[in-house]
Amino acid sequence: MLFHGLTNCPQQFDEFARLLHARGENVYVPRLPFHGHKNRLTRAIGNITLADIEAAATEAARLGAGLGATVNALGLSLGATMALQLAQTGGVNNAVGVAPFLMVPLIPRGPGMLLMRALAWLPNRFLWWDPRRKEQMPPVYGYPGFWTHCLARCTFAGDAIIAAADRAAPRAPRCTLVINTQDPAVNNAAARELAASWHAHGANYELAVWDDLGKVHDVIDPSTYPAARTRVYPRLAALLES
Repeated sequence: MLFHGLTNCPQQFDEFARLLHARGENVYVPRLPFHGHKNRLTRAIGNITLADIEAAATEAARLGAGLGATVNALGLSLGATMALQLAQTGGVNNAVGVAPFLMVPLIPRGPGMLLMRALAWLPNRFLWWDPRRKEQMPPVYGYPGFWTHCLARCTFAGDAIIAAADRAAPRAPRCTLVINTQDPAVNNAAARELAASWHAHGANYELAVWDDLGKVHDVIDPSTYPAARTRVYPRLAALLES
């Protein structure tokens, strides 16, 4: 199972999915709730809830179980959060979370959660990912902006995983957290906190720190990051096989 990122759609993983399928894997790339609408400026994504995110991950694992003897999950950003949820709660044999969106960048988890709760309480506002390019921002199948309630609820999903990891060991036999040290869009300190909780429980999990990807968040889609084919795909495929 491949989970795409926030405001993107399954097309983000098209090339990587085909690569895995050519190697003999059955591949399922679900469309996340309220994503992939033809109207790139849709308000629908602003309605996403923590329950929607968790239910989408659980349902994907249920469907994925019918596609093979073992189920592996890999995701980027919000998709990584969903893969890590399945690692924590069970339902997958191997999970790979790439640049998980657990908290907004540059803010410690505690103050960050206070800010996110405030955003969830305040009126829902639309913000451009790139205020200069606005609706011209690629890719053409992703949304060029996001709603503040959506941002807050996605961090709630990440915080729920960190809290669960504080209490108990993850259930998946194996998981890898992939951190891009130059990622401008996620909070790597939160990912390290999650990894530390796993290790405290003696879990067989790995923290992969990559410093050669550049200052980019979407390291999956070659239409916006051509280096994905050579710098990312081979390493991720190896992590899924391990």
